[in-house]
Amino acid sequence: MKKPLAIVSLLAAAMMAGCSEQPQAPAESQAPTQPASATASAASAFVEGQHYSVVDPQGQSEGPLVTEYFSLYCGACYNMESRFLPMIVPMLESQSIGFEQKHVNFAGNQTGEDVLRGYAILQQTTSGEQQKQLKETLFEILGGKHHDHSAHNHDDPQVENLADLRAIFVDAGVDGTAFDAAASSDVVNQAVVDWQKEQVQYQVQSVPSFVVNNRYLINMREVETLEQLVNLMGYLSAK
Repeated sequence: MKKPLAIVSLLAAAMMAGCSEQPQAPAESQAPTQPASATASAASAFVEGQHYSVVDPQGQSEGPLVTEYFSLYCGACYNMESRFLPMIVPMLESQSIGFEQKHVNFAGNQTGEDVLRGYAILQQTTSGEQQKQLKETLFEILGGKHHDHSAHNHDDPQVENLADLRAIFVDAGVDGTAFDAAASSDVVNQAVVDWQKEQVQYQVQSVPSFVVNNRYLINMREVETLEQLVNLMGYLSAK
């Protein structure tokens, strides 16, 4: 039986701390925010500059949309992926709010860009259970599945370039020709450009981060519960 959101509130507050581009001091303790419905009460519960920032005043999306910026290197992202997104995404879908994921390149080097490209390739070449399992494998190999980024099996393949990723994909059942075609496709090339541009444009400095309607960045330090997070997403998607 699924746990009520109130019961997992403390767990959520602890587990949704992000992986930062640069280490940040822990947030100061604050009184919990009461869960808000996606109505007029949300307008008073959520404050610009506190719970969210406008990172692109001209930002638009084709419909209500939540974008998660994440990293396969990030332990907090793995926790979000494995423990919280299975609850969050269905709640968004029940409100007709779309959800997508984009990889960041905090390292700013070629390996970081190759891993970002690899995730874009994953989106183009896999789906369903195969995609879920391959993502799990990448979290394991790249260290995101382990908080200290060092406790994973050191016999795992090392990822330094796109060729290393290709070997992992092929081992997971992805056709090598399909991988190569996706790697050089216009869709993937554009994703590599756009995702890195958006990382800067939307001021994504830690992951996981959520941007709503390509306009609003949620301040995860102010999120106390999953219910509050989903309500904030719903509120911003309707603004």
